[in-house]
Amino acid sequence: MLTLGVTGAFHEPAAVLVEDGHIVAALEGDEARQKDKGAAAVHEPGPAWPTESISWCLARRGIALADVDHIAYGWDPLLVAPAATLPEQTKARAPGKESWWATLPLGAIDWVRHCVDVRSAEASLSGGDSSSRPVWHAVAHQQAHAAATYLTSPFDNAAILCVNARGEQASTTYGLGQGFAIETIGKVDAAHSLGLLFEQVTRHLGFTPGSGEDKVSALAAGGKPRFRAAFRDIVIRAPNTAQYTVASEELGERLGPPRIPGMPIEARHEDIACSLQECLNETVVGLADWLKHQTGARHLTAGGGVFRNALLNSALRDAGLFERLWISPIAGAAGTAVGAALWVDHTLRRSATHAAVEHTCWGPQFTAEEIEAVLARAHLAYGRPPAITVAVAARLASGKTVGWFQGAMEFGREALGSRLVLAAPTLPAMAGALADVTGRDGFEPVACAVAATAVGDWFEDVRAAPFRSFVARVRADKRPRIPAATHVDGTARVQTVGRAVQPLFHDVIEAFGALTGVPILLSADFATRGRMRACSPADAIEAYASSPLDALALGPFLLQKDR
Repeated sequence: MLTLGVTGAFHEPAAVLVEDGHIVAALEGDEARQKDKGAAAVHEPGPAWPTESISWCLARRGIALADVDHIAYGWDPLLVAPAATLPEQTKARAPGKESWWATLPLGAIDWVRHCVDVRSAEASLSGGDSSSRPVWHAVAHQQAHAAATYLTSPFDNAAILCVNARGEQASTTYGLGQGFAIETIGKVDAAHSLGLLFEQVTRHLGFTPGSGEDKVSALAAGGKPRFRAAFRDIVIRAPNTAQYTVASEELGERLGPPRIPGMPIEARHEDIACSLQECLNETVVGLADWLKHQTGARHLTAGGGVFRNALLNSALRDAGLFERLWISPIAGAAGTAVGAALWVDHTLRRSATHAAVEHTCWGPQFTAEEIEAVLARAHLAYGRPPAITVAVAARLASGKTVGWFQGAMEFGREALGSRLVLAAPTLPAMAGALADVTGRDGFEPVACAVAATAVGDWFEDVRAAPFRSFVARVRADKRPRIPAATHVDGTARVQTVGRAVQPLFHDVIEAFGALTGVPILLSADFATRGRMRACSPADAIEAYASSPLDALALGPFLLQKDR
């Protein structure tokens, strides 16, 4: 059975193709991959349907839309709460764009966009032939998050906690997964949202909501929780319950004036971020504790955009409430395309099992012949070293930054081995060099990738972390050896890499370790300043040529600027 999962009414449009419970292709739309695009205007009309991503998924499998049995859409507009019940942040629209569209009830907006998108997509993908249309399924947003979380996990019995900005009726849901079944056991109304509060504070601190939350978490490490009381007044949760409320109020009255974008970061801003992070941690850990007692489950799966926060995930891990914890590697809105497809597939096939996800590399990949043809058209000088991993490791050890373009592209926010910018953690200046390439702020920590067999030698109390979902404390005696990877609080955001899942990336880490004694690399998304993640060889070449990158490993080929 072939099921096409899609999302796209708001931000992060994406498409995925599932065949009998297995993900065979997945690709986010251009708007979802566009660097620094926030979600501030999600209720404005405009094309967001991932038509190109759908076309690519179909082509990857060699089929037409008529061959698809079902289409699963990660949003059910018929469930949308009336605008009066939603928080002010959700109802707000971009200033200066008031029109007839702004006068429609929120549910009507969703319904109109839903119908227009569906019909236009069907027409463009089927060539106007309506004789054979797949069966359409609207899957509730939180249900899609729950499915994306549980049905990609290694568990066949687990509690499910989903926290995001909002769904049609809820911002937080609690569930229990058993076999193929997912039971919802509670929810928090959309009018109260931890995700939207984080977005609101992100804006208050001068960053773009929807893309600047990582910057807020980075600031938290250098701050003190002196605004703890203010956030406890805003977020109120009675002990031993699943419910919390988020007060809608002007943040400036409690936190001081908002920071103007581009102005210097002050200690107050770090303290606000620290206090917000502490509030988020203690609230979500409390919710997880309630869920543990309600379900008696040994394992927890967690998803929704709020769980893109590695500090939160680490607090949940350190609380020790569950034997094992699975953080969805596709926690954001794009992941609901995967969840909707898996949910429809498992519900209709009544599959008793599901396959745990070991990677997210479901996107485009290119042969050496295809890559070389692009290089030839560009009239660029390049070489083909005997071992690309050894050649890259040597350049990294000499203090160079290297673009790494190998295999199938990752799906989701995190690049985990196929589309990366790499640098040496042993040289203090390399964190700044990586920030210069990618456009990150200097206070943002750079993630690192470590050979899975060596993780315990360098980091404290960390298990396998293949999806870069957690932070770990760097061992005190090792911090001087990896200064570029160690954040101001002595931690690092860690990805463990094994040869079985990412053989080339593992081998370049091992080769670097053989040269330096440090089997660790700095790694960032291959999205240079102002650009999307490099999807194609042409994307990678353009990013390399227009940025301070020193070298580019493009498949088996190596390009260098310092020949």
